[in-house]
Amino acid sequence: MRRINIIFIFLMLSACTSMVNVDYDRSTDFSSYKTFSVDTRPVRISTDTRVNSSFMQQRVVNELNATLTKNGFQNIKQNADFNVKYFLDIKREIGSQDSGAVSIGFGSSSRHSAIGLGFNIPIGETASIDYLVLTIDVVSTKTNNLLWRGSLGYSLYEGASPETYTKLINELVEEILKNFPPK
Repeated sequence: MRRINIIFIFLMLSACTSMVNVDYDRSTDFSSYKTFSVDTRPVRISTDTRVNSSFMQQRVVNELNATLTKNGFQNIKQNADFNVKYFLDIKREIGSQDSGAVSIGFGSSSRHSAIGLGFNIPIGETASIDYLVLTIDVVSTKTNNLLWRGSLGYSLYEGASPETYTKLINELVEEILKNFPPK
């Protein structure tokens, strides 16, 4: 029973982890990089009006500055060790739910007990999910070469508020930069 509990906890924790895509130049000594600057305009941005705005760009720049500073790097305007660039995009995924389910329940009260059985019949519904994808590039200011790239997407909701967008951007930036610099 203990082994089953450990497996269940492991599966639950692995379901909570995000899938940040990271790639970097393995020959780079990242410990020598101490200062940074951030491009205030994205390299590329989606034409989708939910992300193609100066408000979204400012959210990304603010959070990049805050997170990198919190991680021990110094933000300077000129002669920084690396420059941070970013991309904002919307990716749409179409999915379907065509798997059924069976559930069994058991309950008791004083001397009475019962067993219940339930079925979920698949009807093949499709759904469209939009993901806000943020890609962060770290570029050497000396060579102008890409040193590190991280990317992650979170689902967007219709009718989101400015607070929702701020929270979404903050979470994306923090989650991506957990992997920078590589160890």
